[in-house]
Amino acid sequence: MRAALVVEWLKMRRSRVPRVAAIALLVLPAVMAALFLGMSGGGGSDAMTLKAEALVTRGGWAGFLDVLLQIYASAGLLGMGVVVAWCFGREYADRTVGSLYGSATPREVVAAAKLVVVTVWCLGLSVLLAPAAVLVGLAAGLGPPDAAAVVGVTRAVVLSGLTGLLSLTVAAFASIGRGYLPAFGGLVGLVAAAQLAVVAGAGQWFPYSVPGLWAAPALGAVPTWHLVVVPCTAFAIGLGTLAWWRHAELV
Repeated sequence: MRAALVVEWLKMRRSRVPRVAAIALLVLPAVMAALFLGMSGGGGSDAMTLKAEALVTRGGWAGFLDVLLQIYASAGLLGMGVVVAWCFGREYADRTVGSLYGSATPREVVAAAKLVVVTVWCLGLSVLLAPAAVLVGLAAGLGPPDAAAVVGVTRAVVLSGLTGLLSLTVAAFASIGRGYLPAFGGLVGLVAAAQLAVVAGAGQWFPYSVPGLWAAPALGAVPTWHLVVVPCTAFAIGLGTLAWWRHAELV
């Protein structure tokens, strides 16, 4: 297992995909939230201003974090899901999956190493979201964060971590579909299903909707104990992915 972890970590560290995704997830949602906050209340009639008026209901750190949480509820799953799809789909795209049959390391151990590495990456990125959001807020002229803002930033970190766990579902799509395209298709389907569940009023029971609803109470009150469905879902998906790698024909 240690050798597989080292190999997968080296792949992650040397590739541009995780780096680009990390920068995008840490910077773009916060910058967009600051832009929407600045555009709200301007009295404009263009599409962007109207969108900002709809998203921003409060000023200061509260409004900034409200928008950040709404953006990250979808953008986080998309960005992290892309990295998971890359991690599991590249074996097929690079045509290296056949070599796993001749490796001394069992295939399910390789899959487990991939899951561990992407999970650590997602959780590490979630921790970095806090200073990134604070820096963007300060740069936007919001001033030092107060106690309520600290709570909001903490919610953003938890939202990001839970979203990272849910993104592991894409590993199953990439494995069963044998490549990037099925993984990307499944990822888009998950985001759409989460939105539909919210519209249908079932979001508090649908794992992929729960973190976003919990982090942004204005979208719908979700008890904190509902969050337990997220790690349970991630654990079940992980076990299923390992079982597939153990028994399925990879080529």
